[in-house]
Amino acid sequence: MGAWDYGVFDDDTAYDALDDLKESANIVIDMEKYFNEVIKTDYVDYDKGHYALVSAAVIDSVINGTSYRCDGSYSEWIETLNEFDLTPLKQKAIQAIDSVLSHHSELNELWAENEELYTSWRNDKLGIQKRLIK
Repeated sequence: MGAWDYGVFDDDTAYDALDDLKESANIVIDMEKYFNEVIKTDYVDYDKGHYALVSAAVIDSVINGTSYRCDGSYSEWIETLNEFDLTPLKQKAIQAIDSVLSHHSELNELWAENEELYTSWRNDKLGIQKRLIK
């Protein structure tokens, strides 16, 4: 696909995470697992960071109605998740974003090297977190 930019879905790995969530037999359990994997580790690797961020963005879309720049039928799929109570996952999503934005995160390290887009990338994730805190 070749996606790349600072938005949460602007990376091929993010689309892999989204595809896995769409195919999940139990999305709540899988999201919680993705959050726990980044919260309970000493170092957040690239893929796990994306899985946590995508999960947080999905919760943001379901709970707050936030639209994201995303290929495919994202909006239609999000509507199918309204039957799930994702509110209990908000706190873990907030913590997971903190972990991904920390100095112990491969994603953060890689983005910090990009002087032009790092602030936009970081602010995009902080925006998700801010909306989930409400």
